[in-house]
Amino acid sequence: VLGTIFKGAEDENGNVTYRYVENGDEIAVNIFNPECYLYNAQFTYTGGQLTSATPYEWYEDTEVEATVTAMYPASETMEGFAATQSFMVYADQSTKVGYAGSDLLLATAKAYPTAEAVNLPFKHALSKIVVNVDNQLKEEIADVWFTDVLGAVSFSTADHSDLTATGTAGTIKAYKSGENTWQLIVARQTASPKLALTTVSGKQYTFVLSEEVIFTTGKVSTATVSVSPES
Repeated sequence: VLGTIFKGAEDENGNVTYRYVENGDEIAVNIFNPECYLYNAQFTYTGGQLTSATPYEWYEDTEVEATVTAMYPASETMEGFAATQSFMVYADQSTKVGYAGSDLLLATAKAYPTAEAVNLPFKHALSKIVVNVDNQLKEEIADVWFTDVLGAVSFSTADHSDLTATGTAGTIKAYKSGENTWQLIVARQTASPKLALTTVSGKQYTFVLSEEVIFTTGKVSTATVSVSPES
């Protein structure tokens, strides 16, 4: 049995925000001592614990320390050990599946073989953007998205170090989390993205940032934009 501790992302003022994991979600676990002992084992999150239908057991030498790493969301397609793993957010995060499946959480812990649960301190590996829209139009906003942002990262399987944004910049559609609030997940990066809004009738408004913005691992960036018939 593996216990879990989720450390929420922080906004610019250090306030912890909500982490996105629910009962029934799948989490992948690896164990190294220092060789790979367990790779991409599938566990299910339930009430603060990770359990598996497969009866995994510790190795016999109780004096050899292990590094336990875990990843949410789990990947069921990785076959054979890979020293480096990659992850890409959904380009369309406007649905709950797309948004929740983009919020990469990583955990690393040291432990010796034990009958007690090993606590895994999960942290947000990517950056969250929250957009508050002051809508002065006479119609609703249908979609909000960012362009020219990176959504892919790579990192070490053994200890989750070397977390690096990869690939080419693209477009990511945001998730509507409130009446006038949208949010999305991007990789850690320095970028000059464009913010676009589309109304239900198909009108589009685009805001181009004049300066580069730094999106930081485990942090929440907020933006407020006003949109009116004139601007």
